[in-house]
Amino acid sequence: MTKLRSLLLVTLLASLSTVLAGSWKINDINLQVVARDGAKKTEHKLEYPNAAGDLSAESTDLLKFSFKVESSERPHQAMVVFQSQDEFQDEIMVAASVKGSGKGRFELNFAKSDKKFKYGTRTYSMTFLVGGPKIEDPYKYMLGHIEVKGPTTNPATRPTRLEYKSQPEIHHQFRPDQKLINTAISGAFTLLVLAPFAVLLLLWGQLNIKFEPLKALATKPLDLIAAAVFFGSLAGMEYVFYSYWTHVTLFPVLQSLGVLSIVAIVSGRSVLSAAQTRRLQRTAGSAKKEL
Repeated sequence: MTKLRSLLLVTLLASLSTVLAGSWKINDINLQVVARDGAKKTEHKLEYPNAAGDLSAESTDLLKFSFKVESSERPHQAMVVFQSQDEFQDEIMVAASVKGSGKGRFELNFAKSDKKFKYGTRTYSMTFLVGGPKIEDPYKYMLGHIEVKGPTTNPATRPTRLEYKSQPEIHHQFRPDQKLINTAISGAFTLLVLAPFAVLLLLWGQLNIKFEPLKALATKPLDLIAAAVFFGSLAGMEYVFYSYWTHVTLFPVLQSLGVLSIVAIVSGRSVLSAAQTRRLQRTAGSAKKEL
């Protein structure tokens, strides 16, 4: 029971501290318009929620604003927002520096400040905002309105206002499909490519070449199978290259070539070993005949 009471007390204190931190108390709000030569034109000592009314300032005047935060919570941000009372509704935020004692101030020189103050004579509303990390809603105080006259020399030019509207429809123009070569011409060139192989086979027939390795392989089925697998893997590689050229993408081609290359290496070593053995046997037989 004692623990429960302690927990309730801690919760109540935390809630009370949040409520106290969330209530602002700001005093000594002072608003002045000072001429370029330092002469004070107007001064208003304000108290929430009373406004200063309508003020007027030249483009060379200085606006001085000061206040004091009496709350224990120090503000995270304090600023005055100027909003133009025209069709553009431009907003200019001027931040105030707040010291550890709670005193805050800023001096706004219209001639050296934001360029929006130089877009001719305009009236601005002034809203004082104060916010902190433990406060849901900021302190908001409508100070009044001020008319800032535009500069008499070198006035700023307002950039062109962007207008968002539908643009003309874009009509895409696609190129016509490329015309393929006539089938007869393609077939004729294919025959020209294969003609040298036909001539090669014809010449081999006239030379009466004997393929003794094939006869030797016929007597050894394992060597014959290894040779068939080796040449089959080479033919498979050629087919993979043809498929890549016509319709297959890169990654399937790499996978197929990886498998076929392993088969070609294993079967090729077996075929080369068998050929080396037959060559050594023929060399040994020739040496015996000479003896």
